[in-house]
Amino acid sequence: MKARKTTLIGIAVTILSIVQMATDYSPVRLVSLLVGLFFIVFGWKIGWMNYPKFTVMLGHIAIVIGCLLIAYGIYQMPFLEKAPTMIEVLDLPLFWGLFTMWGGSCMIKHSYCSCVRRMHLNNNK
Repeated sequence: MKARKTTLIGIAVTILSIVQMATDYSPVRLVSLLVGLFFIVFGWKIGWMNYPKFTVMLGHIAIVIGCLLIAYGIYQMPFLEKAPTMIEVLDLPLFWGLFTMWGGSCMIKHSYCSCVRRMHLNNNK
């Protein structure tokens, strides 16, 4: 395994997507399922240490998508009929936008920060 945390995040996103797809099937659920599967493969086989330029590009794409999701989530807030429960928050675009922006920032930092790269090598010996 090249990146354990990336693989675990991918597994969590995939499981959450499958649960959401079982409760409310829509084509958007396939996107989150594919993202989860991509991060499982990325963490298991590719890893962010071997391809830092790809990781930076992926991080910037994640930040842009996160910004779009946050804007859409803020747009949707006045139209909510009632306050969402904690489980429903995991299904809102505002949550996924913040999660995606955080992930994009981590990807960018992981691609060039020597401290993070050294810590990763020490943890995976």
